[in-house]
Amino acid sequence: MKNLPGIQKWVKLKKGFEPYVSPSKLNLFRNSPSMFACRYGFGAKGQSSPAMWRGIYIEDAVVEVLTEKKSIEEAIKGAQDKFKKKYFMFDDRVEREYKVLDPMIQNSCEALDGFGIPEFDNGRQKKIEFDISDDDWSIGGMGYLDLVFPNGQIVDLKTTHMCPSTMSADHQLQRAFYKTAMSNYQCRFLYVTKSKAVFLEDGDEVDVMNDAKILIKKLDNFCNTLTPDQARKSIPISGSDYYWNGEDNLRNFYNEKE
Repeated sequence: MKNLPGIQKWVKLKKGFEPYVSPSKLNLFRNSPSMFACRYGFGAKGQSSPAMWRGIYIEDAVVEVLTEKKSIEEAIKGAQDKFKKKYFMFDDRVEREYKVLDPMIQNSCEALDGFGIPEFDNGRQKKIEFDISDDDWSIGGMGYLDLVFPNGQIVDLKTTHMCPSTMSADHQLQRAFYKTAMSNYQCRFLYVTKSKAVFLEDGDEVDVMNDAKILIKKLDNFCNTLTPDQARKSIPISGSDYYWNGEDNLRNFYNEKE
């Protein structure tokens, strides 16, 4: 990292801001500066949601099928068992995510049939690292790839209740990171609902990464201008900020009500 003094200040706090940027870090800063300050300024993280665990268990099941470790029936049952173990008492939110495990796993595997066996690094997702630089500064970019296939394709699996027609700006940034690091590969996102699966690959990666450089400089200026405590005292939580949904304890901490 070079000539990014604000980011360096927050890195030195050792509260979780490692000296690199990732799509999730930049998207969080862009979408929710308040949650960004909470997570990377104070090291305070939010809770895991049923939707998040739904995505994790579905991806695990799909990998088990694609790598021929389990039949699709065994993988579905395994995902359901893990979900029931995680949430032994179901409310409406949990029930909604549990019900889509079966069809989403089925649709994911059907869409990826014929792609081959995905490749991993020692059984783990492939890590990408590359340099992001402009006139007088540089910083490392980092991310992890869901599925890398021997046919030269990268697929990021997105399970969702509503399938988009165009990739969101957040997902376009994520895709641009992957494509920049793995330029010889086709990189697509597979959006899977309970009723269908759709491949999308929107956004020119060069244009998106140029926008990312502007965002990185704004992040550096933010961190150089405000300490985490000053950010907490200055930046309100937006009423429409979904990052704070269900985060009552974290909200109290951020608003200094504890």
